Amino acid sequence: MKRILVCLSFMFILVGCSNKNEDTSTQILDENNAQIDKLEVQNEELQATLDNLQTDFNYKEEEAEYYKQVIDDLIKDYSDAELKDLAINLWNYELEVNGVPVPTNGLVDIQDQTIEISLVERQMDYPILPLEIFMQGQISGDYIDHLNVNTNPSETYVTDGTVVTAVHHKYADVEKGSTISFSITEELRKRLGLETTEIMINKK
Repeated sequence: MKRILVCLSFMFILVGCSNKNEDTSTQILDENNAQIDKLEVQNEELQATLDNLQTDFNYKEEEAEYYKQVIDDLIKDYSDAELKDLAINLWNYELEVNGVPVPTNGLVDIQDQTIEISLVERQMDYPILPLEIFMQGQISGDYIDHLNVNTNPSETYVTDGTVVTAVHHKYADVEKGSTISFSITEELRKRLGLETTEIMINKK
């Protein structure tokens, strides 16, 4: 009799464990299916975003090609000098101190302890002129060489993007009453529309 009771108890335990294992397996399967469904939705959303980006890109390419054709038709009778003048207008140069353009007289008053001089070269997103003509609009040589600092900066670094690049000269812990001066070339002065090639920064 005892043996029968022991066997029955053991059978109940096995059945209970089996049911528990089945419940656990079912729960894991449900969780996995839910995760798969979630990933599928995310994948569909990403694919839709990618399709939209591709459509926008194709449109921009077609738009750029259209305007390029229009420009080609407009400039076909331009002289070499006129083409160069047009190319020059497609390149933009900016001279800034702490993000503020240098005034035409070249005199800058500033209260910040850290002073950063930045020379920025910016070109159009889409060169609408033939490349050999477009490149004639760039300032001669390396634009970085058109700025000469008279005092060694604490740090010099370059930021380089697709159509915008810049060189930065940073001076840290500048004392009140100090003066930082630098010069630019005559060619850069003309591009910037400044009255002088000598720039003076006064720390107030």
